[in-house]
Amino acid sequence: MPRLKDGKLRITPDGLYQIRYRREGYNVQFTAKTKKAVHERFRDWARSVNEEKKEQAAPRKQQLFGDFALRYFETVKKVNVKEETYATLLRQLKIHILPQLGEVPIKNITPMRCQELLNGILAQGKERTAESVKVFLKEILRAAIGERIIRQNPVEFVKIPKHQKKNGAALSRGEVISFIQRCETSHYRKQFILFLYTGIRRNELHSATFDENFVTVANGKCYKGQKQTYRKIPIAPELRKYLPLSEKELATDNKVMSNVFKRDFPAHHLYDLRHTFTTYCQEMGIPKALVDVWTGHVNRSDMTSSVYKHFSEEFQLEEIKKLRFFPKDDE
Repeated sequence: MPRLKDGKLRITPDGLYQIRYRREGYNVQFTAKTKKAVHERFRDWARSVNEEKKEQAAPRKQQLFGDFALRYFETVKKVNVKEETYATLLRQLKIHILPQLGEVPIKNITPMRCQELLNGILAQGKERTAESVKVFLKEILRAAIGERIIRQNPVEFVKIPKHQKKNGAALSRGEVISFIQRCETSHYRKQFILFLYTGIRRNELHSATFDENFVTVANGKCYKGQKQTYRKIPIAPELRKYLPLSEKELATDNKVMSNVFKRDFPAHHLYDLRHTFTTYCQEMGIPKALVDVWTGHVNRSDMTSSVYKHFSEEFQLEEIKKLRFFPKDDE
């Protein structure tokens, strides 16, 4: 763009001041009796040329939040989280965030826009979802700061009530007996019983394998990129008649299975079977350290290894016999 300092000032043989500009395809000159006057003429010309260029320039396309968020998903999330987690987060993005902010330029996203989005989720009674969306939205916009699209994260100024997490509840003895009896007519009978007698997580079912004395599963609390670890749970006497599970039974859709459980047992969630296993093992005198290994609560591999060395397989098989929901006379 033409600038005053780029013009070449000279004095003509007849004593006049003259500025020439021969750049960018221009070949112009301005002459006046004073230096001030010639500068003004050149400056007026440069200003008009520059303004014309700005008007002709194509408007710069603004980065839309939806485009950036999906790019962030493919570039960052997809390679750093497990497939199931990725699918859950993507579903959350498409349901709760993109309908409100997808077509909004990132630079136009304000704290009030974010607050209104979260208020809408809270109005549906979904406190946990609102908290999760806030965290995720903040993460995406933090990436936008890293890309120098925005300078400040608007979510920093948003406030929502802290979600009070509800802990799972173990089934009572009567509920367990009723549960096992009702399972006999359930399509997911064997899966539900396996959860009750092993305490495995829902996402660990697909990896389960069986031998004469133990069920082995891949630890579900293993992040993408970490070395996969496995744990063994001894088979309780009351569980044996339900094993093994077929490949089809092990491949059951987790969400469908959870919904069926909630429909049949509305007072509980599927995860409560894990709480029930942990609670009853300890009530029946099984060492907590051993129960922690069976349930995967021991995260450090060296600690897990030391516990397994301390408790032999023979001892574990004897201890699991204590886990009984029916009196021995009923066998």
